[in-house]
Amino acid sequence: MAFSYQHIRTLQAEITSDCNAACPQCPRNVFGGRTLPNLPITRWRVEDLPQMFRNSFVEQLKMVYFCGTYGDPMMNPAVTEIANWFRSRNPNLEIGIHTNGGVGRVEDYKSLAKIVDFISFGLDGLSDTNHIYRRRVRWDRVMERSRAYIESGGQAIWDFIVFEHNQHQVELAKTLSHTMGFKQFNVKRTSRFLNRRHEILPYQSVQGKNGQEEYRIYPPSRAEYLNTEIQSVDKLALKTTPISCNAQRIQEVYVAADGLVFPCGWLHDRLYGPEVESTEDYIRMKKMLVQIGGTLEANCLHRPLEDIVSGDWFRLIEQSWMTEERLERCSVMCGACINPIGLQNSEIDYKQ
Repeated sequence: MAFSYQHIRTLQAEITSDCNAACPQCPRNVFGGRTLPNLPITRWRVEDLPQMFRNSFVEQLKMVYFCGTYGDPMMNPAVTEIANWFRSRNPNLEIGIHTNGGVGRVEDYKSLAKIVDFISFGLDGLSDTNHIYRRRVRWDRVMERSRAYIESGGQAIWDFIVFEHNQHQVELAKTLSHTMGFKQFNVKRTSRFLNRRHEILPYQSVQGKNGQEEYRIYPPSRAEYLNTEIQSVDKLALKTTPISCNAQRIQEVYVAADGLVFPCGWLHDRLYGPEVESTEDYIRMKKMLVQIGGTLEANCLHRPLEDIVSGDWFRLIEQSWMTEERLERCSVMCGACINPIGLQNSEIDYKQ
């Protein structure tokens, strides 16, 4: 199966690269400390949407979800207008938002309850633990915004990433979610203790803006909350394993806050991040972008989305799967050496 613009049914939209949080395993910052100095901080504008997406493309979609690799969609002040723009062009479209819930205007949450199909709130614990991973996210603001959305008729989902420091609160959080009116409670088994060199970390060092360690985060000790798939990563097998691309399987495309287009957010994750420039994936991706004539050739603010998906950028990514010069991120997430569709089978989320 090759990438096909006509068959795309899901759009993952990073409508901003800005975020209020500093999660230590998010690629937008250095282990919970300073924001990456080379990360472009930008956002989608409503007036640019017709240039990025033809009406016929929006009409063929079944789902669009606002979930960035680097940003929280509620940081975009035009989030309601953007959701409305998609809804007005496809009334049957399923629209979802993923947020930490601690940012954005309360009125936007109320308005979005009438526009989108769901909002997933990333809440990793309760009032005394959520901030340990979701650094700089205030619990009282999360509660205010989630309640405003639910009480306005919105369908809310609670996503709970389990660590050692919050594993004892899973059932308490589930009970609270039911009491508040959340429609779904998801336990997330994180893969982020597998670093960019494909080494399993015993803990995550959490740094301040000065680069000094402030504390450590540990994976859960309870077996039912561990992501066991990361144990299957074999560095040698990553170079040869057959790849079954999940983006092709679910007919998805990802568009970043600055307009860059990827098959999925997992690849965008390898463009910026702490220590990323020393990885083979970064070097190979940069080489591919040079081959197609530069990053503007993969940017739907400068080139039609159809031409990008059907052009050399996606073709080079797909062709690399047949060689040892492939993007290893593709092997990790969608390689048969881990499971039939790689870590995509695990309960992990895009933006942590």
